[in-house]
Amino acid sequence: MNSKKTETPINSFTLAELIEMAGDNRQGLMRECITASSGSQMEIFRFPCRIDACVIGVGTEGETKVSLNLREYRLKKDSIFVFGPKNILQVHSDKYFKADVIVISPDFMRRINIDLKNMMPLFLQFAANPCLTLSPEESLSLRSFIAQVERETRGPETQFSYDIISGLIAATIYKVGDILNHYLADHPAEQNVAHNRAEEYFKQFIRLLGDHFRTERSVGFYAHQLCITPKYLTTLIKRISGQSVSEWIDNYVILEAKTLLKYSNMSVQEIAYYLNFPNQSFFGSYFKRNTAMSPSQYKALH
Repeated sequence: MNSKKTETPINSFTLAELIEMAGDNRQGLMRECITASSGSQMEIFRFPCRIDACVIGVGTEGETKVSLNLREYRLKKDSIFVFGPKNILQVHSDKYFKADVIVISPDFMRRINIDLKNMMPLFLQFAANPCLTLSPEESLSLRSFIAQVERETRGPETQFSYDIISGLIAATIYKVGDILNHYLADHPAEQNVAHNRAEEYFKQFIRLLGDHFRTERSVGFYAHQLCITPKYLTTLIKRISGQSVSEWIDNYVILEAKTLLKYSNMSVQEIAYYLNFPNQSFFGSYFKRNTAMSPSQYKALH
């Protein structure tokens, strides 16, 4: 078998890499959080890419269409969008669009003192509905939080910069949670049952899945990493998300496969090897079982 490494066409960027691409030479703490008023005319997002960062934004002018994990959304003025790390993002529309955005590295997010027990159920709602329309008052309020973070990150780093910036970001995240709480109160049909201690396991599982789904598709692997039994992991994940561990794994693998089939020049065999299947036939059976069509059929339709 040819041992030549096949490269994925789905570019991945860390926050530090995005800062460098923007020509910003900031260092230290300031490389873990950036804020900006940005347009949609960014070449980098014309094709599917992953950003290993948390993105919170509020539309201020114009509108655009984006895809998050191949699902299309429309962003416009006074819309809030929240994207988690390692999701596949693509900007479709060439229409003029600006937004106030805050982008936070996962490491920085993990160090912020946030009450995940109360916040995680809310952000699980955002995972299902990453773009919502705000009232003008909510939009202005959230933009003021982002603006305050921007003022602090633009200044020189001082002895208390970390505490100030982490506190402001935590306040911004709580503000997002408050806005979502109000939205769910007005749209009770969209609420899920509140979850409790399974939330931390779910968060860790999703982080592990994002790192290992190309090479590890067994429930046992993720349970071992979390130091719990496969049965217990499956029970927890099913309770909090409505999907089993195997379904989550399949969703990640199939999403990656669909994106490669749709946007890359890789052959079905190359994709099979890239996703760590033993051969093209095994990959084809797996893909068809999850999509009701073969990889070649899906590629021909797109």
